[in-house]
Amino acid sequence: MSDRFFTNPYTDYNEQTHGVDTHQLVPRDTVVELIKKYVGMIEKHTNTKMRDDVYVGIAGIAFMFWKLHQADETRSMYPCLELATKYIGEAKRQSMKKKRSTKDSVAFLCGDSGIAAVSAVICHDLDKKQDMQNDVKMFLNGYPACSNANGYDADEVLVGRAGFLHGIYWLNQTIAPKPIGNEMIIAICQALMDRGRRIATTLQIAAPLMYEYHDKTYLGAAHGICAILHALLESSWFDRDSNGQFFVSTSELKDIKNTIDFILTLQSSDGHFPTRHDSNRMLVHWCHGCAGAIYLFAKAFLTFKEEKYLQCCRRCSDAIWHQGLLRKGPGICHGVAGNGYAFLLMYRLTGEKCYLYRAAKFADFLNSPLFTEHLLAPDRPYSLYEGLAGTVCFLVDLLHPMKSSFPFMDVFGKKYV
Repeated sequence: MSDRFFTNPYTDYNEQTHGVDTHQLVPRDTVVELIKKYVGMIEKHTNTKMRDDVYVGIAGIAFMFWKLHQADETRSMYPCLELATKYIGEAKRQSMKKKRSTKDSVAFLCGDSGIAAVSAVICHDLDKKQDMQNDVKMFLNGYPACSNANGYDADEVLVGRAGFLHGIYWLNQTIAPKPIGNEMIIAICQALMDRGRRIATTLQIAAPLMYEYHDKTYLGAAHGICAILHALLESSWFDRDSNGQFFVSTSELKDIKNTIDFILTLQSSDGHFPTRHDSNRMLVHWCHGCAGAIYLFAKAFLTFKEEKYLQCCRRCSDAIWHQGLLRKGPGICHGVAGNGYAFLLMYRLTGEKCYLYRAAKFADFLNSPLFTEHLLAPDRPYSLYEGLAGTVCFLVDLLHPMKSSFPFMDVFGKKYV
């Protein structure tokens, strides 16, 4: 047993042994009971001493209740939108007490823009149109800094431009009609391109684009280039015209795709990615490693239809299956549920039952005696990204795997006209 992960105790999927019926692969009653258990723990321990943000704060609890409202099995178990409103209201009250900064206005997972976005979606579902519009306006307070390549120094997901973009995509996927226009999205994408080219040239890196966080060239989804490139691929640049051609210019397309291909060369034969472009350290987390990189290459496969990207995803999945039962806890940032989400992604991408089986086994491990003492291991054990709130979201998605998505990163996201 590694000091980072448990040895996987399960045999891998075999059609003759495990069958092909998806209802047999996912023990729905057990999953629902586990959701009830975890939500009870979260409600008991959530209080105003938590941070206000989406990442590990009260806004993340609000998102979890919104997520519970999306599934038939869980919608009637709780007054979901009422509780979501309660928690997002507290997050907004805490946020308003802070001294405002550019970082707060831009940061999606760790700042005000994420709080505003979650509030907007809750208000939309409650048909509170004016409140929803006010929240979208509040969200867009971060736009001026994001759209100016020299206006703000962070580009990654937690506090930077990519996180703000993923927030826009989520809002546009969940609210009809789309509340944020393509012109704003393209302006932020252009700022990302300008900054990525500048940093790659300064560091003399063999890729057209590169980004830094605290002077380090991280690759992963939380702090690194994978989620930034994913955000670019989600833009209307990569919508197709009537002739099947992308709207993106030749130079942008070339630099984005060549950078994706450069990152692909860094994958090891056993599926891992280093945490940084200049490091050999390998982790199996959403935040750092193959469990986060898989979303970029899934999007690249859907965009460019090239088999090499799907094969990259398969290698990621195999690495996660062998080394993804993490001792750090159940969460989605660097925990068992976050790694389980990668299998749900692969199931949607391929329709292959082995990936749904793997996701169900990771859910099963959460309830195993071996994992019990690690359930509350994170610093913030009830939160969305580190703790049980994110785990609940994973379990909800396991009940409806063909609609599943890692929070705010739906590779298959529907786009309203």
